[in-house]
Amino acid sequence: MKQVTDYPEIQTERLRLRRVRISDAPAMLIYMSDEDTVRWLSGIGKQTIAEITQSIRDYFWHDEPGTMKYAIADLETDELIGTIDFRYHSNQNDAEIGYVLTPQRRGNGYVSEAVRALLHIGFTELAINVIWIGHDQGNVRSRRVPQRLGFHTEGVDSKGHQIWTLTKSQYLAMQ
Repeated sequence: MKQVTDYPEIQTERLRLRRVRISDAPAMLIYMSDEDTVRWLSGIGKQTIAEITQSIRDYFWHDEPGTMKYAIADLETDELIGTIDFRYHSNQNDAEIGYVLTPQRRGNGYVSEAVRALLHIGFTELAINVIWIGHDQGNVRSRRVPQRLGFHTEGVDSKGHQIWTLTKSQYLAMQ
């Protein structure tokens, strides 16, 4: 059976989802030092290239079973514009998607495009039953992505995150 790790790079119309590189550190510093972005992330903002480089090594290069941590890169320039994670939970045959985008690139549908690609792989190639997205209740920008893509709200978890789900049958009905 295929795993998400069988997809180390994914190309869409405008994007390339690929591994994060040390050379991405300057672009990542833009959003990791932005207060409006960092307040929604679970962690502390980074203020230097050295901190970003260490974060790339510790988080993005730390492989976890069933998980891919992708750079969202502009297809034409290969410039990092954000990141997206796909975390498969084999015990429930579900997956979680999380994302962040640099402020200058928001509002252009890039995250929706990246999520669509992961939904396709998750539901059609990996036979996952449910894919979900969680975000802080006040994060309106993140809320728009699952709404736009046909996810259904499931309520709020114990951490105060709004949870959205999409089942394989719901996804296939929209195709």
